[in-house]
Amino acid sequence: MNELQFFGVASGLGIGGFDPVPALIAAVYIAARGNSGRSAARKARRDVLLFGAVLILGTAAWGFTLSRLLGEHLADFPWHSLLRAGGWAAGVEILVAIVGLCFAGYRWIHRNDPPEEKEQQDRSLAGLLSVALGFVAIVTADLPFVVTIGLSSHQPAWAVLPAFLAWAVISQGPLFVMCVAVLFNQHHRASKWIGRAWSAARPWIRTAIPVAIAVICVLLLLDAGRYFVMGRFLVG
Repeated sequence: MNELQFFGVASGLGIGGFDPVPALIAAVYIAARGNSGRSAARKARRDVLLFGAVLILGTAAWGFTLSRLLGEHLADFPWHSLLRAGGWAAGVEILVAIVGLCFAGYRWIHRNDPPEEKEQQDRSLAGLLSVALGFVAIVTADLPFVVTIGLSSHQPAWAVLPAFLAWAVISQGPLFVMCVAVLFNQHHRASKWIGRAWSAARPWIRTAIPVAIAVICVLLLLDAGRYFVMGRFLVG
């Protein structure tokens, strides 16, 4: 496979990694601050542009780094065997479940609390960047991303970086479009619509999140419990 073919395949694999969630996060972030004054609105736009840059460029840089360090060996790594490797894995499941249940209980108790606007504004940029880095980290588990890394191991560095940049832009297409709209100050209508939808959905989401976390934690406890009782996980 030559460099041009590799670029085309990587771009196609980017479609398989398509994820609209970061664009929704960015739109809600801007909409929530659209009525807080001109200065706050400008800051929100800058924050979203930084969010998009960190997520998209970070994904490309992470893919390039992994391709140079691990290449095709990443796809062959026994992730499943590592996560199902006996008692220590079951113990980690129990620990994660306990922490998760505590967090879910806290979120459930405070689900009807009014938002602390000043605290949210103070932590907004740090929160956005944390989310961006989180998306960059979890993309490693995305199969099209792993396949691209495997294919890139036989390509020169000068061809790998733009290929991963294309992968990141395509997979984060809605966020890229949102950032372009923000850059040219054409994002208001979409942000307001999404903001209204978010305001309506927020009470349901604040209830659903702790419930979902609790259900997942119970499943983890059942999985670990079955291993300690019967020597086998629920999910093999």
